Amino acid sequence: MILQIETRQLGGDVTVLVFTGRITIGRESQRIETMVNELVAQDRKKLIFDLSGVEYIDSTGIGIIAFTSATLNQAGGGLRVSGARGKVEHVFEAMRLANIVPCYPNVDAALKAFEPA
Repeated sequence: MILQIETRQLGGDVTVLVFTGRITIGRESQRIETMVNELVAQDRKKLIFDLSGVEYIDSTGIGIIAFTSATLNQAGGGLRVSGARGKVEHVFEAMRLANIVPCYPNVDAALKAFEPA
């Protein structure tokens, strides 16, 4: 399945990118970096990647998420990942991605993580 990306704005300054399909090597996944750069240029620097519709992710996809997280952190924002399950969650655990990018069970939990303590 080709990667589909839907963008929606949540309350305040948080943007959710909802992914459906597979995040693997190829042009479709490169769109993620392009979209993030465009959002940062629009001063939208707090992002949630909703992966609940992702059925598979490879090492390229993990690299894109890690790189995107670094880009957002350098811009003064941040990245949260939500909804990873099944094979995607297993890859995250094996690659220890949660040490780099905070992961949450759903978008609501990820959104709350952006709230000041």
